[in-house]
Amino acid sequence: MANPATQRRLARRELLLGAAAAVLATARPAAAIGEYVVSDPFTGVAIGGYDPVAYFLDGMPVRGDPEIEVEWDGAYWIFVNRGNAAAFSDAPAVYAPAYGGHGVVGVARAVPQEGDPTIFAIHRQRLYLFNSVADRTAFLADADALVAAADAKWPAVRAMLAP
Repeated sequence: MANPATQRRLARRELLLGAAAAVLATARPAAAIGEYVVSDPFTGVAIGGYDPVAYFLDGMPVRGDPEIEVEWDGAYWIFVNRGNAAAFSDAPAVYAPAYGGHGVVGVARAVPQEGDPTIFAIHRQRLYLFNSVADRTAFLADADALVAAADAKWPAVRAMLAP
């Protein structure tokens, strides 16, 4: 049997699918295509179901077990094990990707782009996702400058995203 959070997510999916025609009729403008946390619009699962703690412990993206999840900041975060879920629950801001999982280079350019959870870097104990390998390469060439630019533009980018 699915845990309560999974049951809620499945119920949400059914509700969203049932209302799909109404949503299509009232599509949002292009500037509001995302959400604060990059997550699946039907399930609410953040960063493609990858365990955010695993980036720090394993040094690579690892898909989590859908039965082990934590709800935080309007999204469902999936984990490899209960220990990772507990670590995230204790300090989600430490493990969640910067800018809600939006690509840091896009944010620095004031353009919201979903980060690809398989293209990442950890810089100064912070997880950053990228839209492309080229963006990651640019970031690694001058990470501090791109983070400063993204930090400055994040409030405006966040305001463009759906509430």
